Amino acid sequence: MQPPSRTSLVKGALALPLVAWLAGFGVPGYCLDRPVSGTSTNEQVPDAGCVVTGSLNAARVGHTATLLPNGSVLVVGGRDNAHTLDSAEVYDPATGTWSVTGSLNTARISHTATLLQDGKVLVAGGGVPPGLANTAELYDLVTGAWSPTGSLAAAHAGHTATLLPNGKVLVSGGTDNFSLLHTAELYDPATGTWGPAGSPTWSRYSHTATLLQNGSVLVAGGIVGPYDPDIEFPAASYAELYDPVAVSWRNVGTAIRLSDHTATLLPNGKVLMAGGYSVRPFGSGGGAVTPGGAELFDPTGEAWSDTGSLQASTFGHTASLLPNGKVLVAGNIFDGGNHAELYDPDTGMWTSTSNLNARRAGHRATLLPNGKVLVAGGEVADATNTPIAQNSAELYEDGAPPKVIGAGFTGAWYDPAQSGHGLFIEVLTGNRFYASWFAFNPAGTGQSWLTGVGTYSGNTATIASVVMPTGGRWIPNFDPSQIALNPWGTLTFTFTDCDHGRVDFSSVIAGYGSGSMSLTRLTQSLGLSCP
Repeated sequence: MQPPSRTSLVKGALALPLVAWLAGFGVPGYCLDRPVSGTSTNEQVPDAGCVVTGSLNAARVGHTATLLPNGSVLVVGGRDNAHTLDSAEVYDPATGTWSVTGSLNTARISHTATLLQDGKVLVAGGGVPPGLANTAELYDLVTGAWSPTGSLAAAHAGHTATLLPNGKVLVSGGTDNFSLLHTAELYDPATGTWGPAGSPTWSRYSHTATLLQNGSVLVAGGIVGPYDPDIEFPAASYAELYDPVAVSWRNVGTAIRLSDHTATLLPNGKVLMAGGYSVRPFGSGGGAVTPGGAELFDPTGEAWSDTGSLQASTFGHTASLLPNGKVLVAGNIFDGGNHAELYDPDTGMWTSTSNLNARRAGHRATLLPNGKVLVAGGEVADATNTPIAQNSAELYEDGAPPKVIGAGFTGAWYDPAQSGHGLFIEVLTGNRFYASWFAFNPAGTGQSWLTGVGTYSGNTATIASVVMPTGGRWIPNFDPSQIALNPWGTLTFTFTDCDHGRVDFSSVIAGYGSGSMSLTRLTQSLGLSCP
C-alpha cells in the first residue's frame, strides 16, 4: 500500500510520528516563517556544478547510502512508488554505473546502515508499520551477500546508529510502531549481539547523533515524547551527550527546536546543525512548521551559538563535509527542491553554489574518495502534490582546482573524527613523498607504525611499498639487526587544498583491510608555506 504524503500526515497525524517519516516529501501547504536574517551572500562559487551520472536500478526514497572500503557506494532499501524495497545496489565511481547486489532478508525503510571496522555493513531496524523489524543483518562486500545477526531488544525506525571508537554501534531512539522509544542499544560486532546502552533523557525520533572528537556522542533535536494530542508535540530543544566509557547520558545545553535537520562534525570539532523544522502546538496553527536556521555546538564549552542563516528554508536535505572543510547543503522541499549552498566554518557564511540538476528531497549524499559528492534518489511532488520517488543520481564537484603538492604539505595530518592517531608527511626532493602513520593494530593490543617513501605528481602521492617495522626493543637493548620491515601494503594520498585531503589504503596483512580516511592538517613546518 502506498504510504500517504508528508503533507497530510504532518497536518493531521503527528500522533503517528513513524508514518510521518515514512511518508513522501511532497511540497507542503504550511505557513512558513523564514529564519531570522544572518550572515549570507548570494555570490556564486565559481566553476562548481553537478553532472548527471548513472541512474539507480530502482527509484528510492528513505534508503541508506554507505561508502565502502573499496570506494564504491552501497544503497539499501527504501521505498519506490509502490513498495518498501528489499533490494540493494552498488555504485562504481570509476564507471559511473550501478549494479544490483544481494537482497536484504527483510524489506526496510527508515532503517540505518553502518560501516563496521571489519568492512562489513550493519543494517538495523526499519520496516513498514505495523510490524517494524527488530532484526539486523550484515552485508559482506566480498560476497555481496546478507546474513542475519543478533536482533535488537525493540523494533526501531527513524532512529540513529553511530559507530563508536571501540567498534561497537550505538542505536538511539526512534519509534517502535507508533510509540516513541526511550531506549538505546549497543551492537557488539565481536559477538553479533545487542546490549543496553543506558537510558537517554528523552524519547526522540527524527533526531541526529554525531560522534565528537572526544569519543562521546551528541544527540540533538528530533521530535520528543511523551506525546499528548491535546497539547504540543514539539521538536526538541534539548540535547544530550552519551559517554561510551561510562555508558551514561546527560543533558547538555539547549539547541534550536529542530526535526529533520542535519548535523555535521566540522574539522574544528564543532557540530553544525542546519535546516529542519519545528512543530508548533496544535492550538496555534494545527501542526504548522517553522523552518530552522543554523547553529553550532562547541564541545569545549558545551555551548550553542547561532551561525549565519541558510539562504533557503529547508528540510529533506542532505549535508556533506567537503574535503576543503566547507559543508554542502543540497536538495530541499522548498525553493524548487534543487537548491544547494555552502557553509564556510572560517567565516560562518552561507554561499550560493550550483543547483542540483534534479529536484529532490529525502535523497542521500555520499562524499567519494575523489572529492565529489554522489547525490542519489529522493522524491519530488508532481502537479497533484503526490510524491514521486526518483532513480536519478548526480555528482557535485566544488570546482576549485586542487593544490599541487609542494614542500608546504610537510607536517602532521589526522582525521578529526578519529583523533588519537595520525600521519606525518614530508615532501622530499625529486618528487619523493614520505609518510609515517602512527596507529594501532586491529586487535587493539598494541601500536602499529607504518612507513614508506613514494612519489607524487600534481595533487596525488602514491607509496607502493609501505612497511610495518617490528622486532625493535627499547634502549639499551636496541639492535637494528633485529628489526623486520614487514610488507604492509599501499597508501595513496589525494589533496584538495593545503589543509584537506584523503588517504586510501590497502593492506596485505590480515585485519587491516582496505579503505579510506579523510585528512585535515594538524601542524605545518616553520618556514614552509602552502599558497
